[in-house]
Amino acid sequence: MKQIERYILRRMSMLTFWSLTSVTLLVMTTQVLIRVDVLTTTGQALGAFLALAATLIPSVLSIVAPFAVLIGVSQVLSGMNADSELVVVEAAGVRPITVLKPVLMLSVAGSIMVILLSHFVEPWSNRKLYDVLSQAQSDLFSVAVRSGTFMQLEDGLYVQVNEKLPGGEMGGIFLADSRAEDNETIYYARSGVIRSAGDKRILFLVDGELQQRSLSNDQISVVTFTSYALDMAAFVPAGEAAVRRPKEHSTAYLLNPDPEDYYVKNAPHVIKQVLTERFSTWLYPLAFGLVSFVFLGKARSNRHEQFQNGAIVAAITIGARGFGFYSADEAGGSGLMEVLTYAVPVAMIAVFGFLALTGKTLTIPKAWARTNDRLFDYVAAQIRRRQNRPGVAGDGNSA
Repeated sequence: MKQIERYILRRMSMLTFWSLTSVTLLVMTTQVLIRVDVLTTTGQALGAFLALAATLIPSVLSIVAPFAVLIGVSQVLSGMNADSELVVVEAAGVRPITVLKPVLMLSVAGSIMVILLSHFVEPWSNRKLYDVLSQAQSDLFSVAVRSGTFMQLEDGLYVQVNEKLPGGEMGGIFLADSRAEDNETIYYARSGVIRSAGDKRILFLVDGELQQRSLSNDQISVVTFTSYALDMAAFVPAGEAAVRRPKEHSTAYLLNPDPEDYYVKNAPHVIKQVLTERFSTWLYPLAFGLVSFVFLGKARSNRHEQFQNGAIVAAITIGARGFGFYSADEAGGSGLMEVLTYAVPVAMIAVFGFLALTGKTLTIPKAWARTNDRLFDYVAAQIRRRQNRPGVAGDGNSA
């Protein structure tokens, strides 16, 4: 590799890395905050919070990686143009492929990273994510004891635990379950404890009563018990049960799933949707790198042209990725959307790859550039005129 290629690749790689790190942390923080109420409500320790954050990293990286490559390539090329480095490179007779090669290397590396994440790491992390959330809910009674406070686990499901007793027992347990359409159930027990029985967690209630009211005829039945066992799975919010979602399964499993799988029987479109997303996401880092090079990889003398080309690059890439999210989400129920999910990034790679390899670059039309220059100059002049008006500068002497 030539020295100029190493120089460009090093700059692009560093900027891409820091962009990927910062944006991932930002997006991950928002995702953690969406789910943090589960952990805070159940009183989980810091380790559970960190585990939740770690499980979100792979899925966030898959989304952020194409934009990190876009930022790294476009910013370095724009900076080289502003510093006249591209002018010097072209004046020295360096072929465009010399600048293109680092872009391709970085883009391909980004695509390979997305492939590994989406097909191998992300399914595992999704399983861990749902395990952490499910464990937090199932530990609610033994960990989150808030004296005299009712806690809502989900709509129609409430719990109150008066006190924590020695040996892991709990005193004064109250459960109200009105999730069923035609039935309300209330449990009250003097004490209780949670024990593991194989893969299940059982809540043993001692010395209490069970009240059931039928909403259809308003009849009430009361049962007094000395001991009563409840499967904790009944109190895990809907959607957090043991059924594994397609996002938690490996690609190999989704390509040949168990015929008895819940989603195979009831929602096969979800499996198709997940597979389409996994097999299309890796195309975007390569597509974004080529788009950036075609618009920004050549020296520009116009002071606003490079900025305008950057705006076009942003519009194309954001529009394409936004459509990719939509089409992948609809791919499970629409064959056309499934085809378009692949067709859009492949077409970008083919068109902009051809332009890049043939040494052709794109820019906005000259007439647009001149019009935009006049518009920028007019706005700048108006701003300067307003700032120079008496009393506007804010010198403290105006009325």
